[in-house]
Amino acid sequence: MQNGYGKSSIEEYFTDCDDSDFLDAIDYFFYLTDKKLRTMKPEYQYDYDADGAINDAIVELNYRFKQHNLGYEFANSQIITIDSTFLHKTAVKPALKLLFEEGFEGAEDEIRNAYERRRKGDNKNAILEAGKAFESTMKIICDKQGYAYDKNKDTAQKLITILENNGFYPSYMNAHLTSIRKTLETGLPVVRNKVAGHGQGNQIITIPDEYTDYALHLAATNILFLVRLYRNKKQNP
Repeated sequence: MQNGYGKSSIEEYFTDCDDSDFLDAIDYFFYLTDKKLRTMKPEYQYDYDADGAINDAIVELNYRFKQHNLGYEFANSQIITIDSTFLHKTAVKPALKLLFEEGFEGAEDEIRNAYERRRKGDNKNAILEAGKAFESTMKIICDKQGYAYDKNKDTAQKLITILENNGFYPSYMNAHLTSIRKTLETGLPVVRNKVAGHGQGNQIITIPDEYTDYALHLAATNILFLVRLYRNKKQNP
């Protein structure tokens, strides 16, 4: 590290690495900053507002992403892809936050993995992870609510029916939720099963970005809807 060797090596790495590796490095650095430095013992912290400095750094990073129209944002300790600012603000970020707050860690990990795969261009596995997050959300709700289901066999469509049959949906919303149930049943599960859930044979299947983004946003919207229902039931038993 003497004579600037360490610094020059880092500069050389960032100059020569590809975009994906560069984003991975930024993602990891800001993850450590956001998750680890905030929890340092007070005696290891300097006499300044550490949280404020971390928040300012994240704001600066996101400003630079937006300034250069890169389509990324650091949110909930992770760099994620933004293809629609409105959907990102109203579905993706709230879903990640709510999953964490309500103890849906397994589903949270899977939806994070979905967006990580999407960022790296692995669209097939991005859809698979989104589908897993959607199903995991419903399974966790069943566990928390004490609804019987088969952990190894029940699919998304079956889990939707179980939630409905157990009165998870308010009765006065039956008509409205019938249409939502159809959207859930014919939306994400079908996208996942038809595109990503089966073998591709001799033909290599390329999944367009817009198709993948649709699946991920559909997953985030559905997850947000279901977990909000769960939270409301918990707060108003």
